[in-house]
Amino acid sequence: MGSSTPDPSSPQSISSATFPQVRKGADPEKVKEFLVAVAAEMQSMQRRLTSLEHERDEALKRAVDLESMDDAVLVELLDEEKARLLISAREEIRNERAEMRARLRQIVEEADRHVEQANLKISRLRESARLWAVETELHQRRLADQFDRARAVAADVMAALSPQSLTEETTRIETMGEHASDIFNEGVSAARGTTSSADVESADEDEAPTARVVPLFPGKRHFAADVEHEERSAGDDGHVAEPEAAENATLSARDEALKKVVNGTIRQMKKTLSDELDEVLHAIDSSTDKRPRSPLAGAVGYQRKHLAGVADVLESAARSGALSVGADDECDVSSAVADGRKVVVDELFESLRARVAQTVKDDGDDSRALVRSLRALYRETRGDRVGDVIHQAVCTAYAAAQIACAPDGVMLRWVPTGSGRPCPDCEDDSLSAPVASGSPFPTGAIRPPSHFGCRCELVVADD
Repeated sequence: MGSSTPDPSSPQSISSATFPQVRKGADPEKVKEFLVAVAAEMQSMQRRLTSLEHERDEALKRAVDLESMDDAVLVELLDEEKARLLISAREEIRNERAEMRARLRQIVEEADRHVEQANLKISRLRESARLWAVETELHQRRLADQFDRARAVAADVMAALSPQSLTEETTRIETMGEHASDIFNEGVSAARGTTSSADVESADEDEAPTARVVPLFPGKRHFAADVEHEERSAGDDGHVAEPEAAENATLSARDEALKKVVNGTIRQMKKTLSDELDEVLHAIDSSTDKRPRSPLAGAVGYQRKHLAGVADVLESAARSGALSVGADDECDVSSAVADGRKVVVDELFESLRARVAQTVKDDGDDSRALVRSLRALYRETRGDRVGDVIHQAVCTAYAAAQIACAPDGVMLRWVPTGSGRPCPDCEDDSLSAPVASGSPFPTGAIRPPSHFGCRCELVVADD
């Protein structure tokens, strides 16, 4: 047998390899048999390696992301138990993510609610500060009026106490001697029964003395009458009332034309608020919530409910304003009515609605305190606030219609009305020359009212 070097990596080469024969060497048959066995085993291993590489390549081709792998693929790649565990874990992850998203949305919504409540509180504080400023301004004006009146009294007294005035008064008193003596004699005669029957009859008819009391300071006669009138108008607490006759001492054409409809609207609005208070208390009493909520409707519904009661008076005010400047009946006064409506909404409805909600929030734990607070709130609103706001809205609609409907070339004057002294700004505007409709007055105001409580009006200037 010839010698050759077999290829150790080839099973075929191993099985057919030959070796040189030497004496006393290995049995050729045994060696051949072993080589064939080795070659067969090596060939089997190579086939196994090729199969594994093929399976590896197939597995790599089929490999995908577990997130995108569907259940059927998982069951195919893994046994049923492992696939079930993996599917359950993936479902839990999805649920946790959904819960986290829901929790984040809830946190954001809660933050939005807190922001809204903070904004509402800020707006309420601003409204309270504004109302306080308006009330303070009105109080300052009253004090200024009282001070001016007291100063005028002091000036009159000082003038009356001058030496010349005392001399004149002394002379007048001395010249009354005969008249006073006659009165005294008549009184003595009546006491003695010496008067005539005609005198007795006249005395029976006139129970009060007929003697005229001459004032020491005649210059203060009118002021004394004013003081007496105010004392008669004062209430039990000493506060001087402001009756309708005094308020309209200088009754304007606007007030004269709208007096009846304005008073009727104020009475109707007060009755509506009284009915609303009953509804609010009934709703709170019937509520089953641990902490009651405000039973009033939303802003839009609440305004729609009450604005219908002031629509007629605002329309009448706007029409009267347009007619006062010579406009025709076809003039569009919708913008003037809208201005008056805005006054009612801002000064009455929104303020009342916000204060009711805050009262319910503050006193919701104590039903008795809540009822007392609500009754006090509505009583305060019905007392003076309703009338002040309605008058303000009527004045606004009247003046806005004058500006909107005045023909070209119409000159308007600023005229204070009412018995009180106007504010400094209104007084400045009233002292200025007439201006063209829509032009500003010296203080920059286009039309009255220039502040809450202003009762001034515009009138057409005389040629």
